Amino acid sequence: MVEVAEKLRIEIVEIKKIMDLLSGLFSIRTAFFYSITDEYSIKEIAGNMGDYQPFCSIIQQELKNKCIACDRDQFKKAEQGKSPLLYQCYNGLYEMILPLYIEDHIIGYLHFGQVRSDDSFDKIYNKCSLFEHTKADLLKKEYQKMQVFPKEKLLMISDLFTRISEIILKNHLVEIQKARPEYYLKKYISENYSKDISIKQAAVYIGKSPSYITHQFKKHFQCTFHQYLLQFRINKAREFLKSMTIEETADACGFKNRYHFSKVFKSFTGLTPRQYKK
Repeated sequence: MVEVAEKLRIEIVEIKKIMDLLSGLFSIRTAFFYSITDEYSIKEIAGNMGDYQPFCSIIQQELKNKCIACDRDQFKKAEQGKSPLLYQCYNGLYEMILPLYIEDHIIGYLHFGQVRSDDSFDKIYNKCSLFEHTKADLLKKEYQKMQVFPKEKLLMISDLFTRISEIILKNHLVEIQKARPEYYLKKYISENYSKDISIKQAAVYIGKSPSYITHQFKKHFQCTFHQYLLQFRINKAREFLKSMTIEETADACGFKNRYHFSKVFKSFTGLTPRQYKK
């Protein structure tokens, strides 16, 4: 049984361990951010944001406001896109922002940055207007000292951070505690869709009656519990069919057999699972 209210719980120590491990492994700056205000000012919860690359420290001596403005704009883009954003910052280095959502609520961001790609200094010097800085020669010296990450590796690290974000949420290192009833109903289905579950079991989980569950689904999702469960399973099936067999997908999504799965899948998508895989 769960209680109803709204509060965000963050396992700061555990998240910092993850950020520190990633930072040590790749020699990059990492952080977990929380509390993005209307002005998009950011608050670091766990990470090593204080450890600036010498290149960045020199940049910020004269162009700090432009760095802050760039970060603010990119955080806004990542939030609006609801997806990881790998971008080249104002000073020519690469950064990644990954917004974390629980349902439709943004609850934080994973971040890595101050990473040099295989771009030459001359290329970023012109592209990023580093000629505005009075210490261009020193910037070039520090840039050339930095570890080079080919863009292919940057994409791999970005993908790894995406997987890490899934682990953080799955293990409830960041969690909305005492959230609204609909949050726990969706949470129950997302964690148990592969099982033979019922509205009665959902009612026990949330500590309410089956009629209350029925009312909540009609109010918030404009469908029944069973309809929502089937739609969730079909959405998962779309993902699983990319790498799994029809039989494996049916089992993973809680269907009794492939024939029942195929019938439901076609009713939602207009295609059989076999047609969808082609």
